[in-house]
Amino acid sequence: MRKEIELGKNVDEIIKFAVNAPDIPHLYANGFINAMGNGDTVLILQQNGKPIATLNLSFTLTKTLAQKLEQIIGDLEKDTKNIIMTTDDISGALAKREKKKTKKRNKK
Repeated sequence: MRKEIELGKNVDEIIKFAVNAPDIPHLYANGFINAMGNGDTVLILQQNGKPIATLNLSFTLTKTLAQKLEQIIGDLEKDTKNIIMTTDDISGALAKREKKKTKKRNKK
């Protein structure tokens, strides 16, 4: 049985505990779908287009999570002087690339 986390532990200790705990699910996602109901939000995690988990969150927690994630990525971008592309950015770039390829093929 896993050892319970004591209240008041610092964030680094909680992260270390969670990452190393064998009885907590460890997931990897490379896609997601998000939706909203009248009382909460749902996040459907995907791996290669297939759903692997759902996560329901209150509106308050959803907004807090969004802010915290934005802060993490903002810090990374600032520290590395590199803008991380979103999946929408990448999809747009790939669509432009495919459009150029199609134009070249049609000219031949």
